[in-house]
Amino acid sequence: MKKISIEELYELYVDTIKRCGTYLLDSDDLVIGYNIFEEFDIGAITFLHTDNLKKLVYDGLISYEMMFKSSTLRGKFLALQQGDEWNINAVRQSSQWKEILELADEINSMVVRYAEL
Repeated sequence: MKKISIEELYELYVDTIKRCGTYLLDSDDLVIGYNIFEEFDIGAITFLHTDNLKKLVYDGLISYEMMFKSSTLRGKFLALQQGDEWNINAVRQSSQWKEILELADEINSMVVRYAEL
């Protein structure tokens, strides 16, 4: 298996974070389903994993705060997979999904700010 560079890892991390957020609530069900239940799902498992977040922090590509928030986001997201709220209707209406989407927004805003430093 090919090892990805730290730059590629960062790009995949950013792409993962950008697949989730409150902006999706204005989208149709197909867009929400694709972004959250396909793209973000895969990325959260892999690119928001603690080992990868530590690599990004070590190389100065994300802050410790971003690492902590990303890890929290991953944990909340994975916990929802085990329950009754693993559906598009819940994304639109559930307080747990609201927390996830808002946390993704926070991280997204930090990605932009941090990349500009």
